Formats: sequence, C-alpha cells, structure tokens
Amino acid sequence: MMNPRPLVAVVGGGIAGQSAAAVLSQAGALVTVFDKGRGAGGRLATRRDDALQWDHGAQYFTARDPALKAQVAGLVARGVVAPWSGLIGTLGPGGFVASDDTETRFVGQPRMSALVSALGSGATVYEVEVREIAPRGPMLTVTDRHGEHFGPYDGVVVATPAPQAVPLLALAPELSGRIAAVETAPCWALMLSFAAPLGQPFDGAFVDPGLTGGLLSWIARDNSKPGRPRGLPETWVLHASPQWSAAHVEDEPEDIAGRMLAAFAAAIGGPRPVPLSVRAHRWRHAMTTQPLGQPHLLDPRRALGACGDWCLGARIEGAFLSGRSLGAAMARQLGLRTPQASSSASQ
Repeated sequence: MMNPRPLVAVVGGGIAGQSAAAVLSQAGALVTVFDKGRGAGGRLATRRDDALQWDHGAQYFTARDPALKAQVAGLVARGVVAPWSGLIGTLGPGGFVASDDTETRFVGQPRMSALVSALGSGATVYEVEVREIAPRGPMLTVTDRHGEHFGPYDGVVVATPAPQAVPLLALAPELSGRIAAVETAPCWALMLSFAAPLGQPFDGAFVDPGLTGGLLSWIARDNSKPGRPRGLPETWVLHASPQWSAAHVEDEPEDIAGRMLAAFAAAIGGPRPVPLSVRAHRWRHAMTTQPLGQPHLLDPRRALGACGDWCLGARIEGAFLSGRSLGAAMARQLGLRTPQASSSASQ
C-alpha cells in the first residue's frame, strides 16, 4: 500500500533539483534534498569573501516559459529576483558594442544563489555527496561517500550534472545509457576585485574570440547587479571559453588566474590592472553542448528519475522546466495529484 505521504530524496540542490522538490512537496510528498556543496546554488552559487561577493557561475537568466514567468513575477514582488539593467553587449577588436536585445535579464538578489534558496522546498542537507542509489525491497536508499545510508525512500530524483548522474543510475541502465550520450564542457571562472574603478563602458560583455585568441568568453562587473554592494572595491567575473577551458581543465588555478588576468588586460586596453584579490574556480560541467533532447527521464518500474539543464539545454530556464517536469511525472507515479508542470516541459 502506497505511503499516504511518500518519501522522496532529491540528489542535487541546484535549480533542477529544487524545482522538482517544490512540485513534489506541493503534491504532498515529504522531500529531502541532498547537495554536496556547502550552500544552495549549484552553478548559481555565489563566492563570498568578507564584504565582497561574486556570482562566479551563471551570470543571469531569462524567462520565456509561462510557468517560469509566473514564478519570477512572484519572486520579483518578494525582492528575491530583480531585472539587471546593466549595459550588456559585445567586446571586440573595434571596442564595445551595446546589444539591441530587449529581453529582460534577471538576477537573484542579493546574490544569484538567492534564487535557488527561494525555490527550495523541504529539508536540504548540505555537504552530503551521494555515491550510490540501491534498492531496499520496493523502496530506495542513498549512500554517501562515507558509507552512511539514508532512507528508504519511495522515490529518488537525480539532479546532478550528466556525467555524475550516470553512475548514480546504475539501477536503471536504460536511463544511464541515454545520459552517457550527453556532452558537457568545462569553464574556468576568475573572480577579481579592484580598489579603483576600471572605467569600462559596460557592465557585461560577451568577448569576441578574436580579441583574446579565444581565451575569454564573458566579462562582467559583478557589483553592477541590483542588490550588490555599490562603490569600491569593484568586483569582476571573467569566464574562459569552453574550448580554452577544456584544453586547460587540469591546469593549476594559479596559472589559470595569471593567463586570464593578462587576457582581461588585453581586452580592456591600457596597463594591466592590479587586483586586490584573485581567485580562479573550475566548473567541470559548466554547460551542455549536446543535450538529451527531452525534459526528463523516469524509470517506469520504480520512482527513479533524472533531470537537469542537460536535458533541454544549458539555460537556467531549461533546468527549471526539467525539474518541474520530472517532479510532476514522479508525483503521478507515486499516486499523488499535481497540475501539469508546463506545456513545454511535459513528456
């Protein structure tokens, strides 16, 4: 007999995982989210150092799907999300050219990770790296890297990057085989702070490959975003291109920092700026280059499924819709009643 309030574990506390958790909780499940990080966010994480902070993962997001638009409207009203009205464009050999794109770019405030925290539903357990999902009768248990067991659960959602999801889904080889075909690319990020303004005419810029030999892909004055500390020091985030990051994925962070800082100086012109602080971060699975092509995967024999931005593409909106889609499908599989997650995210 089905538990009147099914127990569900969600492995991965980013946008997809928290979106799935929210749908399942609203349908009546008791949800526990496990995340290996120290706080909410996944690739929407924010690095903090005393009074300074950097959104070193996802820089902003857009909302096109009606379900996400409705969610964002509520979060804007609560002050958790705000439009980023900074000057965005392209930086190339001829200088900066502002974008004529009128699409609204949103950011979490006071940091990107606030978006994930606001979507969160149910208990979230941090610093637990799940290594195995195993059957216990008709239910499932999860085991962390220290060998500690959690559960049993009626269902498990895997909301990790695709390469990490493959071994977790050993119980469902049909699913893991599909996910193994998904391709991702890394990204090196550099976080900088400066005592004096750099005097740049933009707040965010996509970098023309010809400007830095294909090294940099994105530059942003992070404290131009709403809700961030204004004034000095200025905080900047740089992203290396997927191709350059892949070629240097195993390099030492100190070497990466020096090369990215030199490319930054070349991109903005003038003497090489001297930062107050420098920190490099490697995102091994930053973006999806070959997505799955459907919103989620769910084992028809048991409530075990997977979701993530790798299902529909690399955008935050894709992660949101993927999580909602799997959350709704698993809720139905567990005998719970839930509204359709979204017309564009349903299977």
